[in-house]
Amino acid sequence: MRQHTDYNSAFFNDITYTTPVVPTLYSALTTGANASDVAVYGDYTNSYVLEKGDVVEIILNNDDAGKHPFHLHGHNFQAVYRGPDDDGHYNPANMTDFPAMPMRRDTLMAKPNSNFVIRFVADNPGVWFFHCHIDWHLATGLAATLIEAPLDMQKTLTIPQDHLDVCKAGGVPIAGNAAGNTVDVLDLKGQNESVKPLPTGFTARGIVALVFSCMSAFLGMAVIAWYGAMPLSSAELASAKRFVAKHGGTVE
Repeated sequence: MRQHTDYNSAFFNDITYTTPVVPTLYSALTTGANASDVAVYGDYTNSYVLEKGDVVEIILNNDDAGKHPFHLHGHNFQAVYRGPDDDGHYNPANMTDFPAMPMRRDTLMAKPNSNFVIRFVADNPGVWFFHCHIDWHLATGLAATLIEAPLDMQKTLTIPQDHLDVCKAGGVPIAGNAAGNTVDVLDLKGQNESVKPLPTGFTARGIVALVFSCMSAFLGMAVIAWYGAMPLSSAELASAKRFVAKHGGTVE
């Protein structure tokens, strides 16, 4: 993961988390057997589908110079390894001594330009967020979504009516894929997309704007110089003399 330097966004695996049209939990509950297909959840939600009972290992490489406290919803994970500052990317070939009883946490700090490894058992069906706990980092997309045992969720989970009422009041769809498509749930046309990065250097429109701005500036200076060099008319000269005389001056 890293923070992007060209615009105010962050990402896991080059994907900036973007809120889907339909909340991911509702997609998992309303797309039938397709709920096990990660494509249902969109291209910009950093989604991963987990099967019940899976042993899940997350290796996080922090390519950023800042610290990031990462929090996982729904589980207390084992902190298997955390590198020191500037440890670079995790290399399993260099690891031979893991703790016999790793500490259990739901939040772990990623150190600058370093890495950590966490593990947990997927024994809690649901949709769980994994994200940086610095709010503005989360707001810029430093998050991933874990969809755990979606077919089990469909059998055991019921959304309270007041939740559905809130979505209705806010105009938020409650069925379909990440784009709100309920007919073809693999069709993501209309999904919310991440903010595009700013282009490098000048664009064609920027160059045109710069050229015309420079032309306008030079034209304006030329007009000012031309106007200032023009001789005064007799009426302007008489007005100037009256102004000077009124203030106690003389005009030769």
